[in-house]
Amino acid sequence: MRKAIDIILTINLLLLAVVTTYVWTTGRLSVEFVEPQEASVGQSLDTLGYIFGETLKEKVLLSQGEPKNGYVPTMFLKEFPGLVSTDFEDVEASIGKYTVVEGQLVHVNPPGAMLHDTPDAIARRGYETLLKNVAVRTGIDIEREGTLTQIMAAISL
Repeated sequence: MRKAIDIILTINLLLLAVVTTYVWTTGRLSVEFVEPQEASVGQSLDTLGYIFGETLKEKVLLSQGEPKNGYVPTMFLKEFPGLVSTDFEDVEASIGKYTVVEGQLVHVNPPGAMLHDTPDAIARRGYETLLKNVAVRTGIDIEREGTLTQIMAAISL
């Protein structure tokens, strides 16, 4: 029985080697390296918001570790000294949104909403709103000639 399994495995390895060689030599398999591009002009605000959010979360992850209940504004305010509470105005959360009341950032749940473990975690779409708010406050026209690099520089100080 063991000898039969060895023969089958050997045949499979030979077959894999032949197919790989054929595909490689006929040009049907190619590897292409692409240089990373700066996320900026011409990209949709949705894409820019996603990249912006991932960049913010990466810095928080490196310094504060993985949050148990999602990423919340206080984490970003701690890491990015150029962010202010008003940047989070109307930022969508998992449930509800953020607003500023008497200078304080507050998470507001819609009436009758069913809550779960992370109602105040910023939603993906919330990063787009945050990006827009920061861009307006800093005077960087992110939809035309501004770049995420400029935005990150403005909030990183």
